[in-house]
Amino acid sequence: MKKPNIFADLDWSSEAPLSTKFNDIYFSIENGLAETTHVFLDSNQLSDRFKTTASFTIAETGFGTGLNFLAAWQLFNEQAQDTARLHFISVEKYPITPDDLTRALALCPELNAFSEQLIAQYPNSVPGFHRLSFDNGRVSLTLMLGDATECYSQLDAEVDAWFLDGFSPAKNPDMWSPALFQQVARLSKPGTTFATFTSAGIVKRGLRGVGFQVRRTDGFGPKWDMLSGTFSGTDEAEQSSSTPSPAWFRLPHKHTGDKTAMVIGAGIAGCSTAYSLAIRGWTVTLVDKHPGIAAEGSGNRQGALYAKLPVEPIPASRFHLSGFLYSSNFLNQNLAGRTDIWSPCGLLQLAASDKEQAKQQKLAESGNYPESVVRFVEQSEASALAGTPVNNSGLFFPDAGWVTPPLLCKWLAEHPGITVLTETQILRLEREGNDWNGYTQNGQTLTAAVAVIASAADSRLFEQLKHLPVQNIRGQVSLTTAEINAPHLKTVLCSEGYISPAKHGYFCFGATFDLKDDATDIRESGHRHNLDKVSDMAPELGKSLSRYHTEKGLEGRVAFRCASPDKLPIIGPVPVYESFLNDYARLRHDARTVIDTQPQHHPGLFANLAHGSKGLISGPISGEIIASMLENEPLTLEKELVDKLSPGRFIIKNLIRRAI
Repeated sequence: MKKPNIFADLDWSSEAPLSTKFNDIYFSIENGLAETTHVFLDSNQLSDRFKTTASFTIAETGFGTGLNFLAAWQLFNEQAQDTARLHFISVEKYPITPDDLTRALALCPELNAFSEQLIAQYPNSVPGFHRLSFDNGRVSLTLMLGDATECYSQLDAEVDAWFLDGFSPAKNPDMWSPALFQQVARLSKPGTTFATFTSAGIVKRGLRGVGFQVRRTDGFGPKWDMLSGTFSGTDEAEQSSSTPSPAWFRLPHKHTGDKTAMVIGAGIAGCSTAYSLAIRGWTVTLVDKHPGIAAEGSGNRQGALYAKLPVEPIPASRFHLSGFLYSSNFLNQNLAGRTDIWSPCGLLQLAASDKEQAKQQKLAESGNYPESVVRFVEQSEASALAGTPVNNSGLFFPDAGWVTPPLLCKWLAEHPGITVLTETQILRLEREGNDWNGYTQNGQTLTAAVAVIASAADSRLFEQLKHLPVQNIRGQVSLTTAEINAPHLKTVLCSEGYISPAKHGYFCFGATFDLKDDATDIRESGHRHNLDKVSDMAPELGKSLSRYHTEKGLEGRVAFRCASPDKLPIIGPVPVYESFLNDYARLRHDARTVIDTQPQHHPGLFANLAHGSKGLISGPISGEIIASMLENEPLTLEKELVDKLSPGRFIIKNLIRRAI
């Protein structure tokens, strides 16, 4: 992943914004919205196509001010059925600042109802994919920040219409390269249309070369002509149509059966999956063996929402950062004001040693993360942010905070498309015809077209998942249950432990990390560990909590984190274990062997588990990943990151390990 994108520099001396880098305007001075309507909406026949679509995907090269997205959204809102969904994908290498975005969109007041929502969710300048959701999920925007060709090479989607926008080929030739045209063809299907303001020969020849029929039509205003057309496909295009993933990471074909799902496990992962499916019109049965939902790892009173980042981003940290940004945006859009569930109070990750302090300073100076996401603060500023003296400098995450996981799960599960069945344990799953049957402990049979197993380590009890190498890690948190005379903590603190600002006057802090320990008893040693970690971060707060413990005693809660060997969650279609072993057996002898065999998965069976202690940042986005796979929507993340989460990765790793 490259460094954060440099914001575009805009010249506002004329009526329309101009890019100083490319010396070109973002939209027409005369009427930017009319230009978008003529060039992109009308030339792709979107008004008529929106009327009959159930799901429509538009992809764009050059997000700019977001004007094309907003115009398409407005038209979709006017023409499409209430149950239809619009997916808009765009890319931007040089995003404009939030202030410039607001100023530019103010020039189109007829779009105010839509532009205000975009401005509210406009993402931080972090490279990679950003998924924004509008109108209760009816409209989604996947904004990819980075080089157009690189980003589109990581996209898994099927596009219905292309907006080939961007600055003119003469001024920005990289945007109109043969490599990008090949990606456009890869993501298209017969009947996919395109439109572009330019009529340059390089564009016409490039699109024809990858399988588009191209026609020249009247341009907008003083511009004489433009290009539009339809994809028919060519041998050359088909040869370049494969995704960059190895064969074993290919996804199953689109689900075509009934939109019914059985989700097993009602923690954050299960509830998020149920919610993501329900907002897409699925009928979901959410099943849990306990008397209530969020009874295990998702049951703590408070949990910290943030991502621990390395100096140099790696795939795992890129996923966690994407999940953090998605979760914080989701919470702010849906639960702002619900102070019982979500508090965006910020978080301080305090250095636990001089070595860690040096790493944190290096991270802040690396340029890999914008200050709007994380910044280094000296000890004095950290103490001011915390509201109490802290022992060291640290990293401050302004968009972080704390969440009450059980209440978040409850809110997610209250969607009318979800039926919750508690005290119901599914003992085995069997595929019969086009459905999965779940046989319960009381002789009941639950049936659905799709089954999602989100029951943490208990998932191994199912025959289809018994091969997964997951483990339980015990954790004990400590709780105060009465008002306490303590410093007023204003932000979450974390280091080798964590503590959140008091909720209703009560503190929650922890947690122990106990390997190979399956005991559920509350231990004094666990309380002492948690108190010591708070004292290491904030001495005065630690003294107050220790005094409270001496006088009144702390309560506690034990739960088990489910983790995988590579500390990433397991999200995606469940492989047929024996078929994977047989189909990719040659990897045992040569890890570089090229195998083009389509992977075999259990039809309609998905896993969503092993989120460890990071469920608040990986759970919500995991539901979107699975729902997008089932609906054949654009994937929420770069394909290379989705591959890292695949349930089949451990089978492949074991085969390759033997070759090495």
